[in-house]
Amino acid sequence: MRRGMNSMEMQKNNRILVLKTLQEKGMMTRAELAVELNLQKATITNIINEFYEMGIVEVNGESAAGRRGEKLILKLDDVFTMSIGITRKDYQLAIFDFSGNILKHNRCYFKRENDFAGVVENLKADALKMVEEYGNDRILGICLAVPGLFINRPERNEEIFMVSEFEELSQISVKAELEKALGRKVLIKHDAKLSAFAEWRCAEEIKGEERASLVVVRSRGFGIGTGCVVNGNIMNGHLGLAGEAGYMGINYNQVKGGREGTFEYCAGSESVTRYVKERLFEFPDSVLDENCTYMEVFDAYRKGDELATWAVHKVAWMLGYGIANIIYLINPDCIIIGPDYPNTEDFVKKVRESIRNFVPSFVEENASIRYSKISQDSFLLGGFYYTFESLCKKDNIFELIRSAKEA
Repeated sequence: MRRGMNSMEMQKNNRILVLKTLQEKGMMTRAELAVELNLQKATITNIINEFYEMGIVEVNGESAAGRRGEKLILKLDDVFTMSIGITRKDYQLAIFDFSGNILKHNRCYFKRENDFAGVVENLKADALKMVEEYGNDRILGICLAVPGLFINRPERNEEIFMVSEFEELSQISVKAELEKALGRKVLIKHDAKLSAFAEWRCAEEIKGEERASLVVVRSRGFGIGTGCVVNGNIMNGHLGLAGEAGYMGINYNQVKGGREGTFEYCAGSESVTRYVKERLFEFPDSVLDENCTYMEVFDAYRKGDELATWAVHKVAWMLGYGIANIIYLINPDCIIIGPDYPNTEDFVKKVRESIRNFVPSFVEENASIRYSKISQDSFLLGGFYYTFESLCKKDNIFELIRSAKEA
């Protein structure tokens, strides 16, 4: 049986609620906070007074003076989090303030033939340089985003990588290397789950909904990553594999045990180049050739190239096939297509046409399916939100903030 909270725990919980609400809403009065959180005005006033003493709240650029109706905002522009992500072909680093604004961003590309140990050394050096620039004590948390398959059971300290086309990730623990270089703990999460968490925090369709679900389908090159958030919580599953839809089979005619019949093989963004090669000689006037990249195919598609249009429409069909399965399995309120696919009305229309072949029209019509509206790479923003949520679960978050502001 779960015991009730004592007064100290309630006070801590209320402070966290006010902090999170101000972080999310941006600017609110005391009265609005009381209504939003269903707390007594006196409780809100006491918490705001504490925040004022810590120097973490202000009113229109001035200290909170207690005047009725004044709009309160957090004053945490000197406290940061750091997001790091690594894929089969690049790594990225970003610094965020506590409002979720990206302050600095670095990206480094590498090739499969590059020595991965050397890549990790460069990542460590870039991370250390960024930490030194913003101050180790002022960066309250760091999150590392990784591709899947990624088995993650924190309670057992278990982390196992089985990433298609990226076996090097299982040979060197990037998380352990970063922790050693930076001298501090690093959070780790599957990148598609972090993307889904960022979309959850930004999606207007589910704002104010107490019970809602959201799924993100994205392809960062070869693979497809999916993440699911239900009622504000990332769906992890028993081994941390929940949402690994890229590995589900959608073409039973392919070789048993191979990856050719998987969702990611058929609908990953880079599969469009394979489709181009299948019919290249049927379109002699196409600007594409056998060495074209998927970005070049998408660019030609936007310009009306017939071969590119056929190949992109086939990707859209396969993507819709997989999304139809997701609709049956999870039936989410909102499905968001990642920025790796063409952001055109035609592409989403073709995805929906595919879905209608596998689900009843009423179900398809009531499915909210759209392209991502997040401008930066969503897994980096998701890393910020995940780090912030993790900090809010700590007993000493306000001590960390106080120490950071005094550093």
